[in-house]
Amino acid sequence: MRKNYSIALQIMALSGILCLFLFNYLPMFGIIIAFQDYTLAGGFLNSSFVGLAHFRSFLADPIFFRAFGNTIIISTLTILIGFPIPILLALILNELPFRRFKTAVQTVSYFPHFIAYVVVAGLWLNLLDPRGLINNFLMSWELMDRPIYFWTEVHLYRPLVVLVHVWKESGWGAIIYVAAIAGINPELYEAAKIDGASRIRQIIHVTLPNIAGTIVVMLILAMGALVRGNLDQSMLFGNVFNRSVSYIIEHYVLDLGFGTMRYSFAAAIGLIQSIFALILVLGANRLAKVVSGRSII
Repeated sequence: MRKNYSIALQIMALSGILCLFLFNYLPMFGIIIAFQDYTLAGGFLNSSFVGLAHFRSFLADPIFFRAFGNTIIISTLTILIGFPIPILLALILNELPFRRFKTAVQTVSYFPHFIAYVVVAGLWLNLLDPRGLINNFLMSWELMDRPIYFWTEVHLYRPLVVLVHVWKESGWGAIIYVAAIAGINPELYEAAKIDGASRIRQIIHVTLPNIAGTIVVMLILAMGALVRGNLDQSMLFGNVFNRSVSYIIEHYVLDLGFGTMRYSFAAAIGLIQSIFALILVLGANRLAKVVSGRSII
């Protein structure tokens, strides 16, 4: 009976493994086009080999470095500001005494995650429009004598896109930490109460140490997105006025790679991104293991 149960579980996992192979591992064969002058007519086998020509091409382009720099800066700000907030939100949710109120707050907080980014962009573009709600409020209270053009001010773009990311994803990110907190042995809290620990000290000495492993894993995985950026933000919030800070590497690939049908050029940039992401994840994993003794592998 036990053997049959094990076989049934393996059969259930087989479909997931097959999908992983078809959509994640098999397409890796396409990396070869980064070293070819790929054409749709020639395909993988008949396109001419050009070596590192495409890599030299984008490395000689100053626009690439500007886009790469913007990507790193925005992604770093997103991690520095956006990563701790779901943890803080999970801690707050765990301290709420009323179950129904806690459920309502959690539902409201992760609801924006399910809204399409184009809808989110429309909401924030209108909210921060020169004739939008925020400017009307500031001017009606005579806090400003003229409207602020939020989305055309270069120095405001990065803080705003980080704000939008935090608003959209913090509730969803908190779910993992809420689940980790729920798995903590209640006897640890009871022991802390007997020792006279306040709620703050219970969070510091019981909750945080017990979810530290989850925090480390999520931080390591977040490092992989450092060189990718958010194309939705760049396309929907970017404009000619803030292009110097909103133009990221993904937008660059879309314009010069797919926009001009230079598929090999796009593949070369994608390969470099993947290599950098792998180095960052492995480096973060190694650093976490040395500092905290926790890591993924």
